[in-house]
Amino acid sequence: MLEPIDDAVAKMTASIENELVVRDFLDNFRAREVEQLVPFLDADVVYQPSTCSRVHGRTEVLRLCQAILESFELFEIVPNRVAASGSMVLLDQTLRIRFPGEDERTLMSLACFEVHHFQITSWRQLQG
Repeated sequence: MLEPIDDAVAKMTASIENELVVRDFLDNFRAREVEQLVPFLDADVVYQPSTCSRVHGRTEVLRLCQAILESFELFEIVPNRVAASGSMVLLDQTLRIRFPGEDERTLMSLACFEVHHFQITSWRQLQG
């Protein structure tokens, strides 16, 4: 059995590691490197964009990520504030987007990721 301080350090370390998984995932998304997203996503990952239907499985989530990147000339997720606790990583973020031939738009967004064993198992996104 872990001592209380050892348990607290282990939990804090896990939270930091989970935050880094999410940050690395977003860095690869921002770089438009969809194939580099594969190791960050659990095979059974569930993604729910805003109030839309859920997308199940790594293949479908990657397909949606690719479609997003192909639809936008610019699609960038910029984390403003990050809070991590255990398997949960919460982001207050800015989305910078631009459709081809249009002006850039900025959207405020919140995201919640669940990370287990260094892979994202759940990703919920709300933008306004």
